[in-house]
Order: sequence, then C-alpha cells, then structure tokens
Amino acid sequence: MDCAETPEHHEFHGQPKPPPPIPDGKPNPFYARHAAKLAKLREECVVIAFGQRRALLEEDEWRALPLMLRFFVLTEAGMADPDDALRRGWREYPDAERSAIRATLRAWIRDLDALSALTL
Repeated sequence: MDCAETPEHHEFHGQPKPPPPIPDGKPNPFYARHAAKLAKLREECVVIAFGQRRALLEEDEWRALPLMLRFFVLTEAGMADPDDALRRGWREYPDAERSAIRATLRAWIRDLDALSALTL
C-alpha cells in the first residue's frame, strides 16, 4: 500500500476527540451505571455470605436489640414518640429516621470502643 493513498475508512478525521465535560453538579452517567452494578454485586455477595439480603439482616438485628436499648437509641436519635416507634419494624421507619438511628449507633460504638478497663 502506498503511503500517499487515503485510509480505507473514508470518514477518518484524525485523533479521537475527548468526551465533552459534564457540568458541575450533574452525575456522570458512566459512573451511575457502574454504581448500580456495584450495588447489585454487593447485594449478591451479602446473600452468598449471609444467606439473605442486607435489608433482612438489618430487620433481624433491629428485632434482636433489647427494647430498653432500642428506646435509648430512638430517644438519642431524636424520635418524638419513642414508645410508638418501638413497635415498628426497621423498614417502617422513613429513610431520614433510619439514617439518624444509624448515626447514633455509630457514635455509640465509637465512644464505647475506647472503653477497655471497664469491660475487664
């Protein structure tokens, strides 16, 4: 093939152009697809490791907590009526309340993790 000949692809326009930048504040759809795929794979790993979905594990752990501890967690998380909230299952709480409960438990675990002399 002679160097002077044009390439076989008649629409050759040189080097590929970089993709256009995505404006700030908008999620990149490429990463959104991968995040969804990773979430699905994470759920599959939990099912393989523990035999059930994470949502079911959360429900089981919530039911396994003693009522008095649940009451303290709900009070610390800012629930207006912890007595009524005690009767609800984990999935019955709105997302904001579940996030507050999780944050409270994480803080308690962090604080209690430093105690070693009292637990001996």
